Amino acid sequence: MPGANRPHSWERRCTIFSGPAKSNRPLGRPDIAAPPGATPRPFTATTGAWCEAGLGICVLLLPPLLVLVPHGVAPLVGFAGLCAAGLVAASPPYRFAALRLPAAILAALLVWGAASAMWSLAPGRSLVLDARLAGLFAAGLALAAAASRVIAPRRFVTLLIAGIAIGLLLTGYDLVSEGGLSGLVSVRVFRMFRLNQIAVGLAILLLPVTALLIERGRVVAALIAAAAMATTVLSLEDAAAKTALLASLPIAALLYRWRASVARLMAVLSVIAILTAPLTLPPLAQTPGLLAAADALKGSAGHRLLIWSFVGDRIAERPIAGWGLDAARAIPGGKDEVRPGMTRLPLHPHNAALQLWLELGAPGAALFALLVGWLWLRLAMVPWPRLYAAAVGGSLTAALAAAFAAYGVWQEWWLGTLGLALFLILVMARVAEPAAGATPPRRSGSRAADR
Repeated sequence: MPGANRPHSWERRCTIFSGPAKSNRPLGRPDIAAPPGATPRPFTATTGAWCEAGLGICVLLLPPLLVLVPHGVAPLVGFAGLCAAGLVAASPPYRFAALRLPAAILAALLVWGAASAMWSLAPGRSLVLDARLAGLFAAGLALAAAASRVIAPRRFVTLLIAGIAIGLLLTGYDLVSEGGLSGLVSVRVFRMFRLNQIAVGLAILLLPVTALLIERGRVVAALIAAAAMATTVLSLEDAAAKTALLASLPIAALLYRWRASVARLMAVLSVIAILTAPLTLPPLAQTPGLLAAADALKGSAGHRLLIWSFVGDRIAERPIAGWGLDAARAIPGGKDEVRPGMTRLPLHPHNAALQLWLELGAPGAALFALLVGWLWLRLAMVPWPRLYAAAVGGSLTAALAAAFAAYGVWQEWWLGTLGLALFLILVMARVAEPAAGATPPRRSGSRAADR
């Protein structure tokens, strides 16, 4: 039959991390042909099915956990990583060419982080965090590799949308009841910032979910989902999530029009922004009128500028080796008050680039810049549907905006959320255009490249 031996369309599209999928996998996977003479392997098929079911549970639980117990995302992603590893192990052949570079970058970051314990202000803390990061990085790589091996990607989309709907309901109730739900799992007095994690999670997933529904012809559902998610983000207190969502929209629009060119430009700009962060961000507090404007916008915004100024001075003292992994909590002078009730460095710099520079110096910042630049370059090449690829670029923009303005780069719930979001984006890419092959990315330099 003509075309019988052609690879499935999702195999051609889902190559951003795990490389081209092959068709000579074992029996027990209903949508992939087995090689001639192969014998059934029911144990492997059963293991894969159970692991996929476990991943589905993790997808469903992610939004509710971000509402009620954000720190619960760390064990959730650990369990998801084990399920993903099991799914990969049950789905040979094992070819991970596209994962080699990010895996090498993360491994180098772990080695440098462990080495920094020799000069760290808190060597024990550096080694403990390095071990935790090793587990989180391994889970993230396993999730990226498992995305192309999921048998029922549409089921995962359904579970994600159900999880988001539950998360929105829980958020609304907790907001109206002033902690009626979160008070059941926490003794702390309810504050609006308790919902920051679900806000940033929604900001990251909003565009890919909306684009997927549109690609599937469900425009009304897409508009309802986008409106519900955006309204929730904008009604909550988290300024970082709002900024991330608003920043994602113009970048997604530009990517829709000129994906290859804009993605490469964003790669260059991201690398420059990370490598020059100690020179560009700390002086902002001394810019005439800017500190006052930040205070007028939000009290924490002005404090953020003062934190960056202090961090810039400390980076200048150890620009090469840094102060040691997770040493931001112990920087000399960090606990001094810069304003009543506000310290010079509370736990972390609230900026991923500055935290890498502060703790791991120039090598750590260079590795981080390389990873971010690689993500943009892969987005420029991956053959996903045009609208969906643009939405993923918006999602990457939202994640970077939040990372550069709010959270500690090593916070486990944050890394776990990013790992699961990446897995979901790769799975949704398989559902975005299941019938026909996606249009290949346009080549830079051709006449049609930027039409």
